Amino acid sequence: MRPAHPLLLVLLLLLTMPGAHAGAGLPDPVRLLGVGYLGDLPTLVAREEGLFGQRELRVDAVRGQSGMENLRALRAGDAEFALMAPTPLVLDRLTNPAERAGDEPVILASLVHTTHLNHVVTLTDTGIRHPHQLPGRRVGLMAGTNSEFLWWLFAPYHRFSPTAVELVDLPVEELGDALAGGRIDAAVLWEPWTSRLARRFGNRLHHLPGGDIYTEKWVLVTTRRIAREHAELCRRILAAYQEAITRIEERPDSALGMYAEDAGLTGEPEEGKHEAAFFTLTLDWSLLTTLQQQVEWARHSGRAAPQPQADTDILSWIATEPLRDLAPEAVSIPASTANTARSAP
Repeated sequence: MRPAHPLLLVLLLLLTMPGAHAGAGLPDPVRLLGVGYLGDLPTLVAREEGLFGQRELRVDAVRGQSGMENLRALRAGDAEFALMAPTPLVLDRLTNPAERAGDEPVILASLVHTTHLNHVVTLTDTGIRHPHQLPGRRVGLMAGTNSEFLWWLFAPYHRFSPTAVELVDLPVEELGDALAGGRIDAAVLWEPWTSRLARRFGNRLHHLPGGDIYTEKWVLVTTRRIAREHAELCRRILAAYQEAITRIEERPDSALGMYAEDAGLTGEPEEGKHEAAFFTLTLDWSLLTTLQQQVEWARHSGRAAPQPQADTDILSWIATEPLRDLAPEAVSIPASTANTARSAP
């Protein structure tokens, strides 16, 4: 048997070294943080059905409690990709205007467009039947998440000020106990937490009307440096999500069953939940509208950085190139010069 050529041995060694699949300078496997949220169903499907591996990716996909926590991990260098609602990213970009170029988070794609995955709920014990009974009461939510933004829309919609209640900042997993113990009178939360409370409290749980005034987005985020220097990795990650969404569309019952098992629910989510969630891999004008609306909320609520030079060029918050290369028809917004410019050597 002839010995292998030295160049072939070197090639095989390089292919098996840590980082060969992730790209030079990145961990192997790369770390991706999702959330146990119905809007993040594509991440669950991609992980459980091996769609990352099918694209020769080594991905450690972990599902946590909130996008806000995922963004913190991305910022700390504990993840390369993170899933979240736009709210944490908007607050981050407005409060970190002066930072080293390349470290800032950017959106690679939007994965969902829906109006029925976030809710404002109370218990019948409180006597609250309509939102106009909320002023003067205590409302629990997880600050820094899209629950806070939903509350800013919800209160004026029902003709009272968002500050007319006492807002109680709690982790989403503590809101049920806070309701049961009377620490709060209502809660703003998302699936699967609403379904979990419905199973816990039964008919005592009351949905307050108006939670569907907010159109939720769910975005895949990385850093600008990764988007620029590891474009092929980003394209493969996006391709896995594209296939996951196709599978959800083709086999919704299977996908929902997977979600219910992962969420610890004893059956599928409430009837009609999937029909309310439109999964799609895009970068379109509706995302820009959402970002701009949340920028205005941050300014009016005092959450934005006070400096007038704060970064509000929302196009620069989006890296369009990886998705444009993969699926040009999915991108209908222009590229920002902040993203098209090459990194300095």
